[in-house]
Amino acid sequence: MPVRMTKAEQGVNFQGKRVCVVGPFPPRAGELSGQVELFCQALQGEGVWVRRVNTDVRAVRRLPLIGIYLLPLAQIVLVAWRLIGAAPRSDVLHVFAASGWGFWLPAILTLLAGRLYRRRVVISFFGGQGGEFVRRSWRRVLPLFGWADAVTVTSDYLKEILGRFGQPASVVPNLISLDHFPLLLRTEWPALILWIGDLDESANPVMALRSMAALRRIVPEARLLMVGQGPLAQVVGKAAAELEVANSIAYRAELPAGRRQELLREASILWFTALEDNLPQPLLEAAASGTVIVSTDVGAIPELLHDGVDGLLVKPDDATRMAEATIRVLKRPFLAESLANNARLSVERYTWSKHRRGVARLYGLSQAGAVAPVAGAVDGAADGEDPADVLGRTEFLWSEPGGTAKDAEPAGRPRRR
Repeated sequence: MPVRMTKAEQGVNFQGKRVCVVGPFPPRAGELSGQVELFCQALQGEGVWVRRVNTDVRAVRRLPLIGIYLLPLAQIVLVAWRLIGAAPRSDVLHVFAASGWGFWLPAILTLLAGRLYRRRVVISFFGGQGGEFVRRSWRRVLPLFGWADAVTVTSDYLKEILGRFGQPASVVPNLISLDHFPLLLRTEWPALILWIGDLDESANPVMALRSMAALRRIVPEARLLMVGQGPLAQVVGKAAAELEVANSIAYRAELPAGRRQELLREASILWFTALEDNLPQPLLEAAASGTVIVSTDVGAIPELLHDGVDGLLVKPDDATRMAEATIRVLKRPFLAESLANNARLSVERYTWSKHRRGVARLYGLSQAGAVAPVAGAVDGAADGEDPADVLGRTEFLWSEPGGTAKDAEPAGRPRRR
C-alpha cells in the first residue's frame, strides 16, 4: 500500500533539476548497485533529468587473466571521461561511494569534476564496513568530505561515527520499493531459514552453522539455505561437516534478484549473523516480505528492529541465543505473525516518500514548495511524525491461546498499551 504524503512533502518540486549520479549500476553485483539504480528511478519519477555515470567497467573486468590488473587504470580513465561528458550539463553531481577503492575512485573524480565545472557535489557514503573504514582512514577521508557541499550516510550509526571526527552528515537510508515486496500473509511457519551475506570474517557465517546445530537438537526438521560467496567458502563447508549439519544445509553462491524475493517469501526466518555491519538490504526486503528476522544487534540494525517487537536480536557470535530465538518463532505462530506485521510497519520508514524532501534540500531546493528547512537535514519525517516512533502503530499479538502472560511477554520490553 503506498504511503500517503503530507501537503508539504507533495509541494517539493524537483522538476527541471539535472542530476548526474555516479556509482556502480546493475548488472554489477552487490547491494550498492541496486540502491543507486533505485535512487535514479525515484528521481526520474519526480521529473528529474538523470545522467548515470557508471563506475564499473564490465568489459575490462571480464577480460581473462589480465582484466583484474587493468581494471583500476581503466576505471580511472573511463569514469573521468564519463564525468567530463556529464558534469557540464548537470546541476548536481551525486556520488555513491562505499569503502576502499569504491570510495577513493568515485569520490575524488567527482569532487574534481565539481570543482572544474563549479557544480554542487553530494557524497552518499555506503557500506557495511564503513565504520571501520572511517576509523582507519579518517585523515584522508575527512578532507574529501570537507570538499563536498553535502554528505549523507545510510544510518544514525554511521552518522554518529562521522560525528566523532567532527564531520556532519545527513541520513538518507537504503531505500526499498514496497510495491515490489507485497506482504505475504502466512498460514504456517515451516522450519526453513535463509542466510544471505558474504562468506567472510565480518559476516560470521560459521555462527549460522553453530546455531543450526543447536536448533536441530530441538527442531530436527529445520533446514537452512545459505547464499553468498567469499574467502571463507571452504571454511564454511568444513565447519558444516564437523558440526554434522551439512545434510540440512543447501548452498548457492549467488541468486538473481527475483529468486531472492521468492526465497524470502518461502522462508519463515532470515538469519543475520554479522559481527559488524550497517543495515544490509536483505533485512529491509525480509521485513517488507513478512519474513521474521533473527539478527545480531550490530551497527544500524537496532534502528530498524526493536528486539521482541519487530524482530529478535541477539549478541554477536551467540549461536545458542540465536537458536533459542528461532525456536520461539517456530513454536509460537502468534509471535511470528506479530513480529512480521510490525517489521512491515517499521520498513515503511525506508521508502522514497519519507526522504524525498530531505534529498531536495541536499540539492539546494530548500525553498521548493515553501518547505521550511528542518534542523538535522535529512530526517525522513513527515510533518508532525517521528520516523522512529512506529510503536504507536504496531499491533501486539503476544497472547497465545492457553499461554500465560509471562510466556507471552517479550523479554526486556514491557507491553505497550
